[in-house]
Amino acid sequence: VINSNMANAIRSRTVQKGLDPREFALVAFGGAGPLHGAEVAMMLGIPEVIIPPYPGITSAMGLLTTDLKYDTIRTQFQVSSDINLTRINFDLAEMKKQLSVQFTSDHLDTNKCHFESNADMRYVGQGYELKIPIPDRPINELDLTYLWELFHKAHEQEYGHSFPNNIIEIVNIRLTGIGVMPKIETLKAPVGGTMKQALIKSGQCMFRVDNKLKPLETAFYHRHLLPVDEVFFGPAIILQKDSTTVIPPGWRVINDEVGNLILTLKGDP
Repeated sequence: VINSNMANAIRSRTVQKGLDPREFALVAFGGAGPLHGAEVAMMLGIPEVIIPPYPGITSAMGLLTTDLKYDTIRTQFQVSSDINLTRINFDLAEMKKQLSVQFTSDHLDTNKCHFESNADMRYVGQGYELKIPIPDRPINELDLTYLWELFHKAHEQEYGHSFPNNIIEIVNIRLTGIGVMPKIETLKAPVGGTMKQALIKSGQCMFRVDNKLKPLETAFYHRHLLPVDEVFFGPAIILQKDSTTVIPPGWRVINDEVGNLILTLKGDP
């Protein structure tokens, strides 16, 4: 949880980058994110908070469904005036073979894996490189001509100038292997019910109002029973198996059609 000093620093850095926090929504996920989302948003001046349907397992779902990715690199230090294509193609082939073996050991179908090749390139004498894509196949002299052109254009775009007559150096070649992982089915949003069915109980909870702690009558709800597209207001506590959402006073809430809780700072109802 961030404090007011941290919030001011974050807001200041955001504004310095030309971004206005008031134009964004804060997405609160994780087991504890929805507990503090509204309070953090108020500190940052963000007027809207989005709580996804299953916030406590969002990261776990990402780990289970994201594609597997490996990166390899080989040093080259070759210049455009004297390129050893045989060496480059050999190194690319060896890296691809290495990653294919890795994917096989991960029990992935290598026919469903794909590869992305890049070269770290710079003008001779520079201390920084640009990453330029390489075709995913053995490259030839014609490909090299195209790569030099790509580098000049990338340098122009990045730095505002290029030097077409200067010698280019390939510092490294890189190969990224991407193994497609099986995907789980999209989780369905709860059907919902009525506010009366969702209500568990009500009782007093402490909330900070005008920088003072104040006891307020607070409703407790089952999230999976909240009706769709019906507006209600904080203070409220929304319970579910993987997380708990705290709605402070002054926040408007709606359970949208795909199961997101949309919190909007609107003042008292």
